[in-house]
Formats: sequence, structure tokens, C-alpha cells
Amino acid sequence: MMNLSQTTGYAIQALGCLNETGNGYCMITELARCARLPKPYLAKIVNALVRQGLMAAKRGYRGGVALARKPEEISLLQVVEAVEGKAWLGECLLGMADCASWRMCPTHEFWQRMRREITEELRRTSLADVIAYKQANCPKKKCRKRATRTANVS
Repeated sequence: MMNLSQTTGYAIQALGCLNETGNGYCMITELARCARLPKPYLAKIVNALVRQGLMAAKRGYRGGVALARKPEEISLLQVVEAVEGKAWLGECLLGMADCASWRMCPTHEFWQRMRREITEELRRTSLADVIAYKQANCPKKKCRKRATRTANVS
């Protein structure tokens, strides 16, 4: 079964946690606690997200990291490409190095179609969509309170 990498999932979790902090900066230690991730691993993810302009970083007093844009303006495709690189899906479903338009493997046409569909779906889906889904489906009362507080801040 194909799904996004664990690292990409962690990046989405961390970005979602930053949304919960409001417009201020959050220390990596706090972000790691919120996202339930090891701080050193999260720091690598944060570096990739900052380089791609999805997170902003500020050193010194009142420093930390924050969302560089509103969640509605961050697509899941941007997150995936920031963490995994542009060629994250791979050219051939079967992993054949010589699979190309002139020498196609049995799944070539199918995979080209699926790659386009997956890419487009991730382009259409924003971080805000993921956050809204998580808040609507959270069984804990604190999530709903947080969702209301976050919605009122915007």
C-alpha cells in the first residue's frame, strides 16, 4: 500500500501544532512536545520546512519557529516536496531504472496517470483541511476548545 512517508506525516503534525500556537513563535522544544516527536529529528524536519518557506525561524529572545503562511496557503504537496524532494513519487511503480516512454514497463501508463492524480490531490489539499479534519474528529474536549480558540484568533 502506498502512503506518504513517516517523516512527511511528522512534518504535517508539526505544522499543525504551530497553527495551535497562534501567530507567535514557538520553541522547538515546545513544538516537539506538542507533536510528540524527538527534538533532534524534528529539528531536521524544521530545517527543511524553513528552507522551503513553509516555516519561519527567528533566533534569540522570543525566537523559535512559526508558520510562514496561513494554513490555507500551504498545500500538502509543498510539505511533501519540502521534506522528500521533487521526485518523491518515483518514475516507475516497479522501480525499473530503464522504464521510460520509449521502453515502458507493464504499469507505466497506469503509474503516470496515478502520479498526476496524487500530485493534484495533494496540491488541492491544504494544511487547513488537515487541521479542520483533526479538530472535527478529535474525541477529546480540549481539541474542540483549541479549535474554537484558533478560529477566533484568525
